[in-house]
Amino acid sequence: MSRLTAERLQELYAGTLQLVADHGYDNVTMDQVAEATRSSKATLYRQWGSKSALVVEALQCVGGTDLDLPDTGSLRGDFLAMVDRKEGQEHDADMLAAIMHAVRDDKELAEAVRGKILEPGRDRIREVVARAVERGEVAADCPGLVFVDYVFIAPIVLHHLLEGEEPSPDFLRRYIDGALLPALGLH
Repeated sequence: MSRLTAERLQELYAGTLQLVADHGYDNVTMDQVAEATRSSKATLYRQWGSKSALVVEALQCVGGTDLDLPDTGSLRGDFLAMVDRKEGQEHDADMLAAIMHAVRDDKELAEAVRGKILEPGRDRIREVVARAVERGEVAADCPGLVFVDYVFIAPIVLHHLLEGEEPSPDFLRRYIDGALLPALGLH
């Protein structure tokens, strides 16, 4: 069990993610993390075992993946609540781009990102949509159901690449109304 305080862990996570954003995941070493966060490399390895484990835990803790699932009574309301939660989270496009690039070549990182961040997020999206199907809001045979997690995540991942900036909350709300809900047969 960690003897690090919550404040110290947040410092460590923030420092680690800043290094990844500044230098790219592949170029960051545990020595650099130790120096930048005023930690010992032995402590880092004892606590996390690997750079990928540290980065994934930092992403989880900074990204707020443990938030309660919204239940507003409508799919649109639930999606908007999910987007509004993202508004308060720090998204660093350089860091996300570095992680996305690194998962192509780092199997351990790829498995950890998929298993601990992406899959739980996709499950949350699917659960919100399943409730909408149960309410009769979305047809159970809607062809868009199998793609809803991809469609929800796409602008969050791609907007910076295409536009050179993070998607604004307003953009995400308009995307939900203009693309996501129509793909599920809602207008």
